[in-house]
Amino acid sequence: MTNYISSLSFSTATNKSIASQTSNLVKLQKEVSSGRHYDVGLHLGSSTGEAVSIRAQFHTLNAIVDTNALISSSLDVGVQALENVSTLASDFQSTLLTSIGSATARSVIVSSSKDNLDSLISTLNTSFNGSFIFAGINTEETPIETYETGSTSKTAIDASFNAKFGFGPDDPQVANITVADIEDYLDNGFAAEFDSANWAANWSSATDEVTSSRISATEVIDTSVSANEEPLRKLAMAYTMISSLGAGKMSQKTFDAVANKATEVIGSAIQSLNNVIGKAGNAQARVSDASDRLAIQTDTLNERIVDLENVDKTEASVKLSSAVTQLELTYTITSRMQNLSLLNYL
Repeated sequence: MTNYISSLSFSTATNKSIASQTSNLVKLQKEVSSGRHYDVGLHLGSSTGEAVSIRAQFHTLNAIVDTNALISSSLDVGVQALENVSTLASDFQSTLLTSIGSATARSVIVSSSKDNLDSLISTLNTSFNGSFIFAGINTEETPIETYETGSTSKTAIDASFNAKFGFGPDDPQVANITVADIEDYLDNGFAAEFDSANWAANWSSATDEVTSSRISATEVIDTSVSANEEPLRKLAMAYTMISSLGAGKMSQKTFDAVANKATEVIGSAIQSLNNVIGKAGNAQARVSDASDRLAIQTDTLNERIVDLENVDKTEASVKLSSAVTQLELTYTITSRMQNLSLLNYL
């Protein structure tokens, strides 16, 4: 029996072979360049679900690591700012002590207290990465209003002073205020201006609630400090006490009473502020530790992903080289077959 092979059937078969080899070549090229299987799902089969789950975990933990980096930087800025506030308060307290009983030092201390209040407010309005870090959860709004004529805070202090004495802090009658009267005012009406309610009403738009952040799969911690913290309110009280109650016009004894009270308030504030700084420092350490643990976890997950999805590049390169050779051979044979003709044998 004689078998016949037509030119058309040969051409069709050859084209199919070339198409198949070319497709395989493309897949191998992509595997060599990417390091991953061309069709991971097809390769893994029933293990595809595991790969998807591990990748989801990997991306979730990586996102937390990225967030932790921002949290850590924000805490660094906040802690440094509070340490500066504490140092400035301590220096002012020392200077204030030297002003007691000294008429010549009074103008300097009054000016310095105003500068310190401005500095405190500026610090509490610090922003990082577009958010006010001492604003609690109200991070888009400046937490503390500038203390100046017409501001809610200064208007409230002036009104409080006037309610007690019947005249304002700039009135010459301030010289007649007695030690007993100023001490009563400082302990009651003036102190009330810095309690939580009046601070929120007249000074601060910050919330008592601070930002909390997930720093690992199982940990959520507080990661900011509010401008409403008591030691910060106390420092504002002490600086305002010296700068805004007409201290420059008071008798020496009355001024000394104010200076002594301010010294006492600052001392208490510094002690409490250092506790706040310590708490923020503890948060820094926890974020750092969590990030270290997450790095280990993500490395482990990545290793498993590599085991499941990646190809052996050496083996893939050998296959690619073989596929190239095979395709070149197919083209060569095809070319020769196409050049065959009966005319060559007649």
